[in-house]
Amino acid sequence: MGVAAACAPVTSPENPTPHVPTGAEILEALWPAIDRRRLVRAEPSNPEAPNQLAVPGSKSALVVGGGIAGLSAALELVEAGYSVTVREASPDFGGRLATRELDPGVGRTFKVEHGLHMWFDNYRVFLDIRNRLGINGQFRDYNAVNFIFRDYLPERLVSEPKVFPLNLANIIENSPNLDWPDIFTSLGISPDVLSFRFEGLYDRNDDETFVAWQDRVQVSKKFRDVVMQPAAHVTLNRQSDLSAAEMLLYQHMYFTSQPFAFDRQITTVDHGTAVIDPWVAKLRSLGAVVMASSPIAGLRCAGSRAVGVVGESATYDWVILAADVNGAKAILDASVGADAASVAALTKARARLAPMGTAPPYRILRVWFDRQLNADRPDVMETPQHDPVALICQFHQLEEESKAWAADTGGAIIEFHLYALDGPLASAPDSEVWSHIRPTVLEVVPELTTANVVGSTLGNYDNFSSFATGMGKVRPFCDSFEADGIANLRLCGDWIRSPAPSALMERSVMTGRQAANSCRVVDGVREVAYDHVTPVGPLL
Repeated sequence: MGVAAACAPVTSPENPTPHVPTGAEILEALWPAIDRRRLVRAEPSNPEAPNQLAVPGSKSALVVGGGIAGLSAALELVEAGYSVTVREASPDFGGRLATRELDPGVGRTFKVEHGLHMWFDNYRVFLDIRNRLGINGQFRDYNAVNFIFRDYLPERLVSEPKVFPLNLANIIENSPNLDWPDIFTSLGISPDVLSFRFEGLYDRNDDETFVAWQDRVQVSKKFRDVVMQPAAHVTLNRQSDLSAAEMLLYQHMYFTSQPFAFDRQITTVDHGTAVIDPWVAKLRSLGAVVMASSPIAGLRCAGSRAVGVVGESATYDWVILAADVNGAKAILDASVGADAASVAALTKARARLAPMGTAPPYRILRVWFDRQLNADRPDVMETPQHDPVALICQFHQLEEESKAWAADTGGAIIEFHLYALDGPLASAPDSEVWSHIRPTVLEVVPELTTANVVGSTLGNYDNFSSFATGMGKVRPFCDSFEADGIANLRLCGDWIRSPAPSALMERSVMTGRQAANSCRVVDGVREVAYDHVTPVGPLL
């Protein structure tokens, strides 16, 4: 489109009054959306190699862990002709996307996930997997986020228009709390945020906490409370421990890297139905053996390789460890070496994982009430100043199964995310969790004062990755165990370091693909390309 066409007034039969395009609309018309996303393509290092093994089934891989990292690695290997076995210790696949059939006590069962998750525009590897699985019909856009504060008016953030820096300016203009002086007094963030550089990030910022970084660059109190604190809150880590490097990467991933970064989607059904079940079915249709309730006792290592599982005779060409931090450490602790070199390699591998940790415990409470919230309540409310309640989600506004129950009964299904727990709530019996948090919840939604609880489910977890200071620069890469002397053992997960910028669920599936790619390269099979967010901020 030319400049004249973009600037021309527009009329229509429904609106005969000419609409004069705004500056933002002109920029949007002249700047194609694909360019504004600023994606980077990671092309195969071996583009001339074939897509599959010359002899299908001639190479075998054991994937330990059936979360999204392990399922990602398994998909790239089985499609290349590998004989793949996936073993998940728990009864349910999906890791932190796992869905269980539970009875909340309302006369029927429900499919209950680990908790609400959202898929962001920068989750490009995940989008590629969704396209390949044919499951996009189970997703819908959810491009705004609502924050409820104690000290500030409610905020509703939307990144519009899709042009930098007008999208940031629009947020300030529409905020009931922020104004331009808040931004000007926070300009110290510019070199690290708007001029973000992924290269060298952990060397520069990993030894400093995010709180200390905000103090050093003099972020204004309002900007800190309204923008920075909510971003840190959803990591499930204590803010006093959080690495500045990790949080600067999150700011880049979810807000400033491109004007669509804030956009997201949610599923219209539970995560098992929407994502995990089709994924497992796809793997099985391609010949993979995918087993739940199948823990391993440890790895057998010999000749500088992981050859199998302790107590079992099967052998494998590749082993991909796709467990969470605690699971990976436990498996390595129980692993055995058949020779001096393997014993030494296992010692090095254990030492490599020793600095890795987990965030404080958290609980996800889903409650069935006999009445609904006021009609003007957002379906998802983030509550960063209402610890330990970090998020309140009206599931009967989001998922079909919950919608149907609410329509039949007039009730509500509301989920409460309780993060970074310590003190009485961390150890409170399941039956007392609601009574602990009820006073805080009623500050946000006082209409629940008259509501009766008719059912509930509760998930108690201690498995979220820590992103504390000092961990980022020593995190293992997918192939780090090769340097320790275990040539065929790979790692993947959200706690693994990636050479491309990524975070949370996207880091899980990206490192799963990277782990599979490292196997494919050795075996003469073409790597799988992928898109990722630009490694530099919008001013670069």
